[in-house]
Amino acid sequence: MNSYIQYFASVSLNTDLFETNIINIILLLGILFVVIKKFLTENLTARKEKIVQGIENAETRLADSNKRYNEAKKQWSQMDIIIKEITQQMETTKQNVLKLKWDQGKDDLSKKFTTAIVVLRNRENKIFNDVTKEVSKKALNQVILKLKKQLGKVEQSAIVNMKITQLGE
Repeated sequence: MNSYIQYFASVSLNTDLFETNIINIILLLGILFVVIKKFLTENLTARKEKIVQGIENAETRLADSNKRYNEAKKQWSQMDIIIKEITQQMETTKQNVLKLKWDQGKDDLSKKFTTAIVVLRNRENKIFNDVTKEVSKKALNQVILKLKKQLGKVEQSAIVNMKITQLGE
């Protein structure tokens, strides 16, 4: 222990502030460089590897995204073609249905008009027959009245007998 005391006693303390600070700073930087060099090198290497790996992952995701985008674009164009075909088929079907409905409507109207004409003709014939019967009845009644006034009972009996015999024959 005496040797340590003698060593410290023999070492003289430099009181020049400028020289001691520069030496202290150089020593501090040297110690920091030696101690921190390994730590910084490891951290920077790990950081570099993470960045490179992140870039590679991003490039992989970009390639996958481009593939999916191109596939979606292709499907979109296929869907567009399918939609156009469906629209054309729908227009054709619509025109066919409209034509069919038009033809059915025309046929239905034709049948209804034909039925209406037949009904009207039947009514016309019935009315004509009714009018003819009424006119015949009235004409026959007037003839009978005139005959009754102009003919006597004997002549009327003779005409009736003659008509009865004609009916019997």
